[in-house]
Amino acid sequence: MMRSSGPDVSIVRVGILVLLLVVLGLALLYAYRSQTPSTPQVDVTQALGDINAGRIRAVVVAGNRATLEFRDSPAHREQTTIAEPDTVVAPTVSNYNSANPSRAIELRYTQDGQGIGVVGPIILSLLPVLLIGGIFFLLLLRSRRRS
Repeated sequence: MMRSSGPDVSIVRVGILVLLLVVLGLALLYAYRSQTPSTPQVDVTQALGDINAGRIRAVVVAGNRATLEFRDSPAHREQTTIAEPDTVVAPTVSNYNSANPSRAIELRYTQDGQGIGVVGPIILSLLPVLLIGGIFFLLLLRSRRRS
């Protein structure tokens, strides 16, 4: 008995759809990744120099990372790695604030959100693949029911 060309055409359609969805998923992932700029990493010596020069508006300490927010622009930030507990950056900010009370630097401590920062992008990276796989699976089930 001759087979109809229906399932073969369906598999080709599903393959083209999956390829299209993979390309679109990768394009969206690239757009998402390029949208979030990374904060430049500097050494502690340069960070302390910027603090003492009065170029810093705020220092945000989270775990072993200190993010320096500059006075010139809210988007201008740098990050440095510090020892835990912080024995260098906080005393430098305190000394600067004592000497310059009119241009004090804000010092904030936040929880280290590194766990979410690592897991979030992984889940977002896998989401298009899972969606594509789910669509492919549904289309495959649908084509089997027809034949």
